Amino acid sequence: MLELGKAFVDVFYPDYCQVCRTSLHLKEKHVCLNCAYDLPYIERSEYAQKSLNQRFWGRVDVKGVYSLLDYQKGNQAQRLLHQIKYHKKKKLGFYLGYLLGNNMIDKAQFDVILPIPLHPKKQRLRGFNQSTTIANGIAKRMGVEVVERYLVRNTFSRSQTKFSRFDRWENVRNIFQVNHAQHLEGKRILVVDDVLTTGATLEAAIRELLKVESVEVSIATVAARM
Repeated sequence: MLELGKAFVDVFYPDYCQVCRTSLHLKEKHVCLNCAYDLPYIERSEYAQKSLNQRFWGRVDVKGVYSLLDYQKGNQAQRLLHQIKYHKKKKLGFYLGYLLGNNMIDKAQFDVILPIPLHPKKQRLRGFNQSTTIANGIAKRMGVEVVERYLVRNTFSRSQTKFSRFDRWENVRNIFQVNHAQHLEGKRILVVDDVLTTGATLEAAIRELLKVESVEVSIATVAARM
């Protein structure tokens, strides 16, 4: 009955693949099987996995870095993130977070998940925080609580898109604050963002978190520019 119901709904409200825009079949979610197979998964490349693990060497002490897709201009990963961020595809963000959590579940354990926060002004304009949506998907798969009140953004920073690497760091330096630090002491923290490019935003957040006593910080993103 559930499958018949979904088939009926699809006739009048068709569900499309978020990559190629073809109609999805009954067993497909958000991405058709053909596109899902062709996605640029980082785990398929030993070089990409090694590069990802080394991304923050010499910058900040990170326990682990996890990402699902290789992000390049115009590729499928960019299109999926664009759908989440600018077309408010929250279910897609949750789904990709769940897939990311599935990849991580046998590799690491965490006590708490902290999404990279938006400034309240930007969140009101956008209507939601895509990093929280992704974090909720990871949490569902891994059974770890998502808490937004511990890591906050206290400065409204400009978009990073057209900045150089140095300017990106200057743009985000000192924009984060850790609240209720005593509740994070000794915790294994997973910080979640949508995409890892230069890593400036994540580095700024992690520097604040590492001021908390005896914490261990890891990073997870749906995509990373390799």
